[in-house]
Amino acid sequence: MAEDLTRALQAQGLDILLQIDKICVKYNIPYYLFYGTELGAIRHGGYIPWDDDVDIVLYRKDFEAFKEAWKKENPAGYFYQDTETDPGYRLKITKIRKDGTALVEPKFKDVQMHHGIWVDLFPLDDYVKNGLLRRIGELVAMFDYNAVRDYLPGGARNLLYGLTNRVFRSGKIYRWWFRKVFPKLEKDDTMCSDINSFTFSHRYDFKREWLGKGKRVPFEGEMLPVSENSDATLKVCYGDYMTLPPKEKQVSNHHPYYFSPDREYRPGMDLSKGENHG
Repeated sequence: MAEDLTRALQAQGLDILLQIDKICVKYNIPYYLFYGTELGAIRHGGYIPWDDDVDIVLYRKDFEAFKEAWKKENPAGYFYQDTETDPGYRLKITKIRKDGTALVEPKFKDVQMHHGIWVDLFPLDDYVKNGLLRRIGELVAMFDYNAVRDYLPGGARNLLYGLTNRVFRSGKIYRWWFRKVFPKLEKDDTMCSDINSFTFSHRYDFKREWLGKGKRVPFEGEMLPVSENSDATLKVCYGDYMTLPPKEKQVSNHHPYYFSPDREYRPGMDLSKGENHG
């Protein structure tokens, strides 16, 4: 995505983030900039220049409290998106979308759902003590997410992923595991885990003391919260996080079918008057 469009997208993301922060402050709900957003705050004092999304995490109880607070406040111009509020949306990642904007992922261009620019909300769940059961839960979440997107990595693994996509597509296994099995498993209350972000190459397990009460640092001219021990959380995610990646990797992970900072998207609409970057 061109630099000027990236900045336009970042500006909209910041607007959503400030709305989230306003509600969290009002209701005393702790949250943390996380992943690339925390990295940007620490390394760049704002967005990573080529990054174009915002990620925050909340402990599960705070995540649920935020959902209720959002319902109560119901800020105009924004939309709380999950599988309950938007029937067409199937991902397990909760998003706050902005009305009157569009950032359309190619896989979902024909889906009737809210396609506005978003901020991702990730709940941090209790940490299952048994390592095997913990990884089974992470794999269930990962295969369910892949099935929703019909993800195929290419090469020899396509056969395996094609099979798991079919098995997990209905969402029944995910619901059974996290509603019936997960609550009964013994937990370690010194740890937490972002189950929904698990992949084979990353395991997002964190000590609760690292997040602590959080600390506010500069982010795009605002003061917003990151982990109390951001060095520890960033090392888990990125290793040597202060070293910039090679120039050829300084690119956005999003390749939108359609993007507009001031126009909503509906499947089948005439894109000629908007900014189609597919």
